[in-house]
Amino acid sequence: MLGRIAIHLGKDAGLARRLDTAIKLAGQNNAELVGVYPAGPSALSYDDPVIPSSLTKMLRDREADVEAEVKALFTEKTEQAGVKAQWRAPRGPAEDSLALHARYCDLLVMSKVGKEAVNEFNASLPEAVIMAAGRPVLMIPAVGAIPSIGKRILFCWDHRREAARAFADAAPFLESCSELVVLCVDHEPGDLRYNDVQADDFAAFCAARGYPKPLETIKKSEGIGVGNVILNTATDHGSDLIVMGAYGHSRMRRWIMGGASEVLLGSMTVPVLLSH
Repeated sequence: MLGRIAIHLGKDAGLARRLDTAIKLAGQNNAELVGVYPAGPSALSYDDPVIPSSLTKMLRDREADVEAEVKALFTEKTEQAGVKAQWRAPRGPAEDSLALHARYCDLLVMSKVGKEAVNEFNASLPEAVIMAAGRPVLMIPAVGAIPSIGKRILFCWDHRREAARAFADAAPFLESCSELVVLCVDHEPGDLRYNDVQADDFAAFCAARGYPKPLETIKKSEGIGVGNVILNTATDHGSDLIVMGAYGHSRMRRWIMGGASEVLLGSMTVPVLLSH
């Protein structure tokens, strides 16, 4: 059960879509929704003497208008849905603000942000937040219907720490899902046998937790890449949620696992839950 959900708010093309999804999740879980609008700092320094005071005022007024518009939408939609909600507008880098507020919630809802975003949002923001938050981030796709989330789950399993963390973080969805597909890509079982890991250990863990019996599938990425294997498998099984670990060096923010995370974030058609 999700008790408190955070959502990234900003005036961008994905706002209404992710807000509707977050409100739906909050309603289903009787959860509180925390709207986080990272409000600055501005890309332009208002203290720069080169900038005319008239332009400074215009920029400040514009940013205030955008914030008021987003807050009004958030308030209207949450009140209509009867969802308990809080509005937060922290000052500072968006990455730090979102990661910090996510740590006081069970889940952070985000989506890929395009160049049309008004304030400090950029294409790498979700990846940066995922790496820093310490909480799962639910990425909402830009296209495709979202009638349900977490009823038919595809879990990407490679026996590593990040994947195990993601599976644990997905517990609120796993507890009520009807189907669990476990995908291993380019799996080499030799090391697991050497370490006395049994073939049915994962199924035993799921049974102990009361999750559905996992349907395990092993596929090769040769020729298409890991990310595309994941997307194709989700389509084949009609999955409405992909769960996977996020991999990368926190300083360089370079993603590995064959670029799977990057491919998914760029091409996803169903929500993706990522944990690091």
